[in-house]
Formats: sequence, C-alpha cells, structure tokens
Amino acid sequence: MLPKIFKPIYLDNANLIRIGSLNDGGYILSKNLLKDLDLLISLGISDNWEFEKHLYKLTNCSIEAYDDSINSEFWLNRFKKDFIKFISLKIFKPKRLVDMFKYLDFLIFFKKKNVNFHLKRVGINNHKSISFDAIIKKHIEKKNIFCKIDIEGSEYEILNELKKYPDHINGFAIEFHDLKNKLNDVKEFIKSCTNYKLIHIHGNNLAIDNERYPLTLEMTFCHTKLLKNFSEVNNKNYPISGLDSPNAKRAEDVKLYFDEKN
Repeated sequence: MLPKIFKPIYLDNANLIRIGSLNDGGYILSKNLLKDLDLLISLGISDNWEFEKHLYKLTNCSIEAYDDSINSEFWLNRFKKDFIKFISLKIFKPKRLVDMFKYLDFLIFFKKKNVNFHLKRVGINNHKSISFDAIIKKHIEKKNIFCKIDIEGSEYEILNELKKYPDHINGFAIEFHDLKNKLNDVKEFIKSCTNYKLIHIHGNNLAIDNERYPLTLEMTFCHTKLLKNFSEVNNKNYPISGLDSPNAKRAEDVKLYFDEKN
C-alpha cells in the first residue's frame, strides 16, 4: 500500500485533462493550470515530446526543454535500430517509417517560436549540469510556469529548489523513481509543499516489483490559488478510467491502494 499522503485531493474528472501521449509520456493536469500559462520548463524528454507539443498547441506557451541524453550519438543509434526493425518487417507499417525520421520532427518542433531545447543535465550545479535555480532565474519575470520533470532519478536533486518559487510556479508533474529506496523522501516532499496540492497519481507499469507494487510514480501538483471546489476526501480508484493509460500499452495498468491509517 502507498502512504495515505500519496492520495490526491478530490477534483471532478471534468476538471482534469490528459496532456501528451496516450501511453508513456502523458500526464494528467488540472485544466486551471492551462489558463494564462507563460512557460513550460520541461526536464527530460528523450525521444517523446508529445507532452510539449500538445501543451504548446493548447496554450501557445514558451517552452524551455533540457535533456543531456539526446546527443548526436543517441540519434544515430536510434536511427540504426529503427532502420533494422523497418527492413525486417514482413508487413509494411507506416509508423515504423515515421519513427526512423523522428529526428526531423525534433528539429521542426524545437525551431518553433519561443520553443528551445538545451542539451544540458539538470541537477546539482557543476560544470556538467545546470541547477533548477539557475533555470528559474533566467525566467524570473514569468508568473505562470508549469514544470514537467522526468529525469530518471535526478529529480531528488532539485526538490528543495522546486518548492522555493510559489510566486512563479503554478504546478508541476514529476515522475518519482526508485520508490523502494526513496519513499520517505517523497513523503517529506509532499508534506513540505504547503503551497501545492497533489491532484493526481499514476503508477508506471514499466517499473513494478513481483507484487505489482509501483517502483515509479507519476504525480501532478497544483498551486492552491488555482484550486476551487476540491475535497480532501477522495474515493476515486486509481488508475482513472478514461484519463489514465498504461505506460506500456500491452501490459495491465497498475492499481493503486492507499493506507488510510498512515
């Protein structure tokens, strides 16, 4: 069971929206987070920027994306793998052909107006990375920022910085990794986020143990100033039918259970 504090507040499903891919890479947001959105800070995109494209289409917000893993070697290796898959197919699948040229879509999207990509690691600030503080200070004039954070464990390096800017950040979606060892860190983070409420949670079915306990959780937080008509009492079942979708589409989604005492 997950700790009680991991259970989101109750918001009517009509106030929630899925942004991004149907499967891995999609997140559930409050519709209020989309209003007057100035900037998306996206930390970690790999080869899936459907979330960024969808949010840009809905809001026309500026986007600053960071990922140090998708360098030229990454794209070359990806093309080789996709090409081998394509020529080995007995039946032609257009999607395989499109996937081979994903890099072109990357170039096209990140050349749009006010959409920028930085080949940079985000975490503890040193010569190989940039701190979250440094990113925010570049955009300190913005008052309606949303953050999407999927940086494969490095999220724990920036949690203290993330909650320092309630006058600028309206919400954030985080994928928390390595829950077996980091559960208490996530609990303390939720407790300390006094300006935000947890509004959604989803278990990643790509990372579960033998008892189908999620080792990776996707969580969305919303600033309290944007929340109206919510309740701390929440009897929803997670995943939410019609909103949530399994990260691995051919595997069953992860059912979440909460300890109501602790």
